Amino acid sequence: MSRFKAHAVGIAAAIALLGAAGSAAAQSSVSIYGVQDAGITRVSNAGGGKLNLFDAGIMQAGRLGFRGSEDLGGGMSAVFLLEQGILLDTGALGQGGLAFGRQSWVGLSDRKLGTLTLGRQYDFMFDALVGYINSSMSGGGYANNPLDNDRMSGQRVNNSIKYQSPVWSGFSAGALVAFSEAANTVRGTGYSRSFGANYKQGPLSLGAAYTYLQNATLDVKSLVGSTTAVVAGGGYNRVYGVGGSYQITETVVLHGTANNSRFEGTASAAGAEFRNYQAGVVFSPVAQWRFGVAGNATQLYDNHYRQLNLTADYLLSKRTDVYVQLIHQKASGNGATANIFLLPGSSDATQTAVRSGVRVRF
Repeated sequence: MSRFKAHAVGIAAAIALLGAAGSAAAQSSVSIYGVQDAGITRVSNAGGGKLNLFDAGIMQAGRLGFRGSEDLGGGMSAVFLLEQGILLDTGALGQGGLAFGRQSWVGLSDRKLGTLTLGRQYDFMFDALVGYINSSMSGGGYANNPLDNDRMSGQRVNNSIKYQSPVWSGFSAGALVAFSEAANTVRGTGYSRSFGANYKQGPLSLGAAYTYLQNATLDVKSLVGSTTAVVAGGGYNRVYGVGGSYQITETVVLHGTANNSRFEGTASAAGAEFRNYQAGVVFSPVAQWRFGVAGNATQLYDNHYRQLNLTADYLLSKRTDVYVQLIHQKASGNGATANIFLLPGSSDATQTAVRSGVRVRF
């Protein structure tokens, strides 16, 4: 073969390789997304005094994420997600400073078989019920149940393997298991399992979930008027719940959840059982406006915690909105003290927060 022909063959081979690479790239995608939210909150009672907060990530937690997929052919794709929390008020990383503390997983997805992912992921108390809770429908983080005892604000599980089915006639289901990574034991510290299911048909949407976590604990001192730790659990936390929504009209949606969260104690820790209920309505009279009215009711021991959440949200664009909120919680029972989620606890039985903020999504 002449030098000219060899050179031509080399060029042709290079062009073919570039074409193949371009074809593969066309079947793959990586996207960057994020949310930033900040505002001012006025709290009526935080440890006995009024408090003004520059608070971030309340209507929606701040984040920066990288999501990708690669088409492997035959209906199968490789998928991954890396998502870090960002505290806008200080610039620090969320979730205790973890680089990708919100989510970090990789897996395979098949149109007919479902999706299998491995890493740090949400359990199904969030995945199966997030579409029905007050915080995601209109109220933001303050509208979650006390201390997020039911995990519905979106708590994660490390070292987890998770399966999510396709949707079959409106029905889908999933399961998660997380390994303890403790020597000589299968169900040691950190072992978790979770299950969830959803059904959607027309205007009706329903969900159910169950989660079990070995050795989980929760300090309830801010709800029982104690200045020292009151730790519940140590044996396990078992939580299960149901939720649903109904689209009455194009502008009105009803939603609600009910769940039970039990922290089983050990010889050195007390047990505690929470009964939580939420209900609300979202009203959008015009495209730019979204109003939410919702309530929470929680029972812990013989104490009761009732909360009202009012939100008015105005869209400046598809990505940017401004909002105002009024959150009021009243506690009743022997020594019960109010504590709106994400805020310092009150010194008495009531706590009110008034907030205004701005959110940008990209």
